[in-house]
Amino acid sequence: MIAIIEEKLKLLPDRPGCYQMRDKNNEIIYVGKAKNLKNRVRSYFHGVHNAKTTRLVSEIADFSYVITASELEAFVLEINMIKEYDPKYNIMLKDDKTYPYIALTNEEHPRLIVTRNQRKKSFARYFGPYPNVRAARTTIDVLNQIYPFRKCHTLPKKECLYYHLHQCLGPCIHKESMDYTVHRAKVTSFLNGDAKEVLEDITKRMLEASSKLEFEKAKEYRDLKLAIEDTIAKQKISINDLTSRDYIGIYQDEDDISIDILITRNGNIVQNHQTIINKYDSLEDETINYLLQFYEVNSKPKEICFKAFDATLLAEALGIQIYEAKLGKKKEILDMANDNAKFNLENKRNIYRNQVLKKLETIEELGNLLGIPTPKRIEAFDNSNLYGEYPVSAMVCYINGKPAPKEFRKYHIKTVVGANDYESMKEVIYRRYFRLLMEEGVFPDLIVMDGGEIQVHAAKEVLEGLNIDIPVMGIQKNDRHKASKIFFEEALISLDKNSSIYLLLADISQRVHDFAISFFRSNKAKGLFSSLLDPIPGLGPKRKEQLLTYFVSIDHIKEASIEELKTSGMPEALAKTIYEYFKKEESQS
Repeated sequence: MIAIIEEKLKLLPDRPGCYQMRDKNNEIIYVGKAKNLKNRVRSYFHGVHNAKTTRLVSEIADFSYVITASELEAFVLEINMIKEYDPKYNIMLKDDKTYPYIALTNEEHPRLIVTRNQRKKSFARYFGPYPNVRAARTTIDVLNQIYPFRKCHTLPKKECLYYHLHQCLGPCIHKESMDYTVHRAKVTSFLNGDAKEVLEDITKRMLEASSKLEFEKAKEYRDLKLAIEDTIAKQKISINDLTSRDYIGIYQDEDDISIDILITRNGNIVQNHQTIINKYDSLEDETINYLLQFYEVNSKPKEICFKAFDATLLAEALGIQIYEAKLGKKKEILDMANDNAKFNLENKRNIYRNQVLKKLETIEELGNLLGIPTPKRIEAFDNSNLYGEYPVSAMVCYINGKPAPKEFRKYHIKTVVGANDYESMKEVIYRRYFRLLMEEGVFPDLIVMDGGEIQVHAAKEVLEGLNIDIPVMGIQKNDRHKASKIFFEEALISLDKNSSIYLLLADISQRVHDFAISFFRSNKAKGLFSSLLDPIPGLGPKRKEQLLTYFVSIDHIKEASIEELKTSGMPEALAKTIYEYFKKEESQS
């Protein structure tokens, strides 16, 4: 079982919700509902399954979920997400197996109907879907008794019983124009979840019937009340308006900010985006920065429900309405987003604690394997160059088995000419640990060279010269540049690729390699960039760096106006020189 799944299974809540199974590409391949998320999701990964479920489980690389207040809410959310994502292992509902909607038609004389197919939006306004078709039909019966909408499909030639019961305005016999505006508004409000007035009236009738010992009638009112409550219960998941709206839940602790975005379209929650970001600045600044980036690559809704701080600045930056929902269904969905954000952060904390314990166990195992004290602080090195050009080196640091990015270091190779890995490594090791000697810094418990025997010998030669005693090991690679063996004390130690030690060392190797390559590419880009600017008089290294930072590419500089060059930090005279240089170059070419 994948480690991240194993950790997440331990921390599943004993609460209802909707879960999404994802494959290695993070695509949703199955959506389900659960009365108890812990029991339901865990069942996929334990016990024996049929062939189809076994195939599904074999493709699961991760899972996510949304906590809801009830199984019914989870049910409706499941419906919406299946329609949105069309997961490969879900059965798509067709024909008579689709869930019903209540439709208020836009005809001259409107009707209330139950339908399984949404026609054009111009035909009707749709409310739903509803998991309980019986309750939906009962609700329509109640509304038809209260509000005098047309009941017949086609107008008859004379009035029917509904007209005499005052449940229809009789458009069949009254040819004048009729205004249904008030009735439409009340029905819309009711189907959007505001059933207070109707429920109070039914409760009053139920109590009156009971006091008169009319128990059968009282029971009918009671059943009617329960049916209506069952029907409108789903409104926490669906709001029956056509406004695209996102509900953003926020929760923070001292170190992190958890953001949960419930995305609704056409009144239904169709997506859930969850993330946790590091908090280096204030909650407001970090959240605004993240959301601005989020909506650069994702479609913006017409409005956002949000409560964490004054969102005026964010609203102006995004150009959309942002407000706090204080009452009704919108508040309930916003509360759901906040609840999920809180749970996600607390869940991350628990996963992190478990991972820390496992990391500590792993470095203890590594120490035992090498015969050294537990290496709580590990520093790893790697070099990078292009045929000796732009040579660099990088160091990454792991503390208690976990990357410590603030301790990472980059090095320009200063004394070595050409591609000489041995001498380059000697230079970097000397500079790193001579400086620690001078500054009385913290030394590592283990040095890891992202390479084999040559790199280890280079490091040990320098350390001996500095009279520093630190164990040095190498990660020897195979033909595919993957970690395969440990080189330590002139011996090779084979690694079990399923062991925690292998996974830790593979992570260290990949991270230091990527860090070095990233630094090399940056230097190469700067070198090539600078060379194209060398002929411009008065343009020194610092000014070149300013141009690189501001314009990113040489083409952008060539196209820049004098004012844009001044904005980047160039003095007016130099801005004119740069502008004229490229104009002259353009005319000559």
